[in-house]
Amino acid sequence: MPREIGLNTLAYMHRNADNKVEQKELLKEIKEMGFPIVEVRREYILSGKTEMKEIAALASSSGLKVYYSVPAELFEAGALNDQLSSYFEEASLLSAVQLKLTLGEFRGFTAQLAEELRALLKAYAIHLTIENDQTSEKGSPAVLMAFIAEARKASLDIGLTFDTGNFVYIDTDPFDAAKEMREAVTYIHIKNVAETDEGIVLSGLESGLVDMRQLLSLFPDSVPASIEYPCGIGDEVTKIISADYKKIRSW
Repeated sequence: MPREIGLNTLAYMHRNADNKVEQKELLKEIKEMGFPIVEVRREYILSGKTEMKEIAALASSSGLKVYYSVPAELFEAGALNDQLSSYFEEASLLSAVQLKLTLGEFRGFTAQLAEELRALLKAYAIHLTIENDQTSEKGSPAVLMAFIAEARKASLDIGLTFDTGNFVYIDTDPFDAAKEMREAVTYIHIKNVAETDEGIVLSGLESGLVDMRQLLSLFPDSVPASIEYPCGIGDEVTKIISADYKKIRSW
């Protein structure tokens, strides 16, 4: 079975001059392009819970699976983020099947921490996945795999989101990271980057440092992946998204 390829709404970041993305207005187009998955971003929600319910209804009628991306950390100073239950509630309002966070400052599982997280995972039945961020302290392969080892020891079903571009920011070879992490990876963010005089910047699918086709080949086809990079400006966005989607599916 071919890998499922989804679309993170970051792709539309530069469609409008003010960078504001009305996510519910994108769902019909995303489905028409053939995507089975839309990854909704919390920072693009403009009307709170009302909009979340509208997105859920529109996604359901379109036959789209919803993933929820939250720009927050699972742990703060060793404790669970005090907004974590709210993130799960929001994911539920979206009818999302997955919630993505970054790790944050993890200091190990106490029995109480493990039980608190287990209760949320059981109450909402939403898959929790942790993404590598752009710091060595919280997003390196070693740190994330150590976290997964502890989560498994505590019988917590948590996966990893493998962001293909973020490893470059911490001077880690994405191919080495993939080999170290792939057995725990349950989702992939397709993001390429390039080096410029201003530093590392997001790039197009095949114009960056990472050979995306070869990198994706290291993961089983059962692991879904989503486009997560700005796809042009204004009216060209849809054209670039569609072309990149077809290219990735042809690999």
